[in-house]
Amino acid sequence: MSTRAEIETLLSYVLADEHRKVLDINGLEALPKERRIAALRALQDLGWIGNNGVEDLEESYPLTREGRRIVYDRPIVDTFDPVVQAHIAALKNADSNAPDARMWGLRKLVEIECELSNWDSALLYCFELRKVAEKAHDIEMMAFSQVSQGRAERAQNHWHEALESYLKALELYMESGDRKGVCAANRAMGTIYGSMGEYSSAIRCFETSLVLAKELGDLEAETKAEANLAVIYDLEGRFEESELAGKTCVTRFLEMGDLSSAVKASINLGVLNMSREKFDVAAEFFEKAISSGRQTKNKLALGAALVNAGYCYARTGNIGLSMRYTDEAVSIFKEPNDSNMLALAYRNYGHIEFRSSNYENGAEWFEKSLRSAKASEVKDTMAACLYEFGMSLIRASRDVKFAKKMLKRSSVIYADIGNTKRAREIDLRFSAA
Repeated sequence: MSTRAEIETLLSYVLADEHRKVLDINGLEALPKERRIAALRALQDLGWIGNNGVEDLEESYPLTREGRRIVYDRPIVDTFDPVVQAHIAALKNADSNAPDARMWGLRKLVEIECELSNWDSALLYCFELRKVAEKAHDIEMMAFSQVSQGRAERAQNHWHEALESYLKALELYMESGDRKGVCAANRAMGTIYGSMGEYSSAIRCFETSLVLAKELGDLEAETKAEANLAVIYDLEGRFEESELAGKTCVTRFLEMGDLSSAVKASINLGVLNMSREKFDVAAEFFEKAISSGRQTKNKLALGAALVNAGYCYARTGNIGLSMRYTDEAVSIFKEPNDSNMLALAYRNYGHIEFRSSNYENGAEWFEKSLRSAKASEVKDTMAACLYEFGMSLIRASRDVKFAKKMLKRSSVIYADIGNTKRAREIDLRFSAA
């Protein structure tokens, strides 16, 4: 475990001048409790101390290898990696008493926590940023905090809260005349409506975003709106339109050098082929997305590609690879408790167990996937998990009566969210079972 002196040495790197002087002269206890706790969390995010300490009992934190190096070598900040330097600068600014410096520091920390998928920390910084921005009457920072809060809430499957945050951001952007912000907020709202199964509202938001992007001459925003529309077309069963739009968007993103967006669009094309049960073709898209996700260190895109590739391999009988990819995906989504993606991962385990004739274990995994889908409130995921469980039972000739009930529920949900083509396909399979 660390000593008090070691923790004080590490804290001196992340505190603003005024608090660092307090630390140097009067020690750790002289710092306000909230400031001590925030600084300790910062050391965790930097990877200098472990995560198993007790909030205000500093000696209980173990030092990492990097933490020990810093304690004994005492390197100057300029010698750190540029990303670490930027993180330290943000922490110092966020600890400052100067409103402008504090806002910019908090904004950078929000961005860092979102990139790390540390959603609870991101929300804390959003609230702090909004308090400072409201006092300073800085509409841009207020809107940014609302957008980022919506992003964190969306990642945690809190759809209604996320929608409210994006609506508040939209109002602020409209108040300030920021049309680019209005464009982005509409696109973000569209993703929420799409996740909630309200496709007509999603399309309205995406089309509004698309019109604004064209008026602004913003090709990146225009392509993102079109990529979002492609997803909705797929969910509505408009496969040809979805595929054409998706391929166009991937090409444009690559031409713009936006690899992250290209990865997301590739995943969507994979999902499109997966819904057509073209599992080999879909797997090729997902493999490319996995490679790019590792390259860009985009955990969420990587996790989504792993889940979907795992499903394709489970369906085609490559059990070993399916298990490996699904395990990795669960490790990504477990900590932020992304119920939606976990539901799809648990569905994979169900398929794997059924493939191995372990029917009781498979049924348990499918039931777990349904519970997670219900918690996520994503109707499309619930419909998909019901369908997969039902069809797995039918293929195994087990409890066909119960399987038909699940297929019927799946069909009703798909019809309710507007995917009538998918609903009809399930009805046909239900009749043939």
